[in-house]
Amino acid sequence: MMMEHLFQRKDPYSVVMNVTPAIADTWICNCNTHNRKLVDAHVDRLAREMKAGRWRLTHQGIAFSTNRVLLDGQHRLWAVVLSGVTVPLRVFFNEQAEGLGAIDAVQARSNDQIITLAGGHGEVGRRELATLRAMITGLGAYMRMTAGEEAEILAQHRAAMDFALEILPAARFRGVATAVTRAVLARAYYSADHGQLRHFASVLQSGVATSQRDQPIALLLKFLMDAAQGHRGRPEAREKYGKSERALQAFLAGESLGRLYAATAELFPLPAEVNTSAA
Repeated sequence: MMMEHLFQRKDPYSVVMNVTPAIADTWICNCNTHNRKLVDAHVDRLAREMKAGRWRLTHQGIAFSTNRVLLDGQHRLWAVVLSGVTVPLRVFFNEQAEGLGAIDAVQARSNDQIITLAGGHGEVGRRELATLRAMITGLGAYMRMTAGEEAEILAQHRAAMDFALEILPAARFRGVATAVTRAVLARAYYSADHGQLRHFASVLQSGVATSQRDQPIALLLKFLMDAAQGHRGRPEAREKYGKSERALQAFLAGESLGRLYAATAELFPLPAEVNTSAA
């Protein structure tokens, strides 16, 4: 199904089409003869947007040259095939191949810029999204998300993320007020006393313990400071996250620690994770 009538005109023109998986597959097979290497992870992200119903028609789309060669849009077409969803796309015909060098030559927008420009979430910066990503990742493997996916998660956890950024905006010591430590506080927002969380963050910021109960915080602070100064190599984010959770758990329970070990299982599950495990 090449839809021959679309290729009959010789002048440059564009149409908005509902591109089905069958059409996308045909164009890939017959027209994608000279293109850059496919990035599978990007195709997966676009397909997730399509499956979730977040795909939107924009001025960007699919472009064919005067001799039917696909110039732009192979990732979108592969995503249509992978998702199995029909989506609206703007399709350009009879474009000059010489213009290929100008395609995607500008700097791509970051997810925080996209979410801010889309509206509905206020100003969203890199600190916010870094905290959100660390909170969602937890002790698991990091997965790069689309702006749409992050916007949905942001809407669910904005209060927790804002709380963590409020109580730990900065610290006297390098390596302490990071996305990882804020992520632990954001998770604990749902199950721990907020006053105790504020105290935990205050001790981390100032380095001043007020009682023996702050002993786990002091251990965590020393670990984070040593790591930032290169005294013990550069531990992975997972280790920092696990030790931050363990120190917070011990502080909340009034427990003293002989040594700070990293948690190996999630200590502060999100509400959705609690519901999933209960089911």
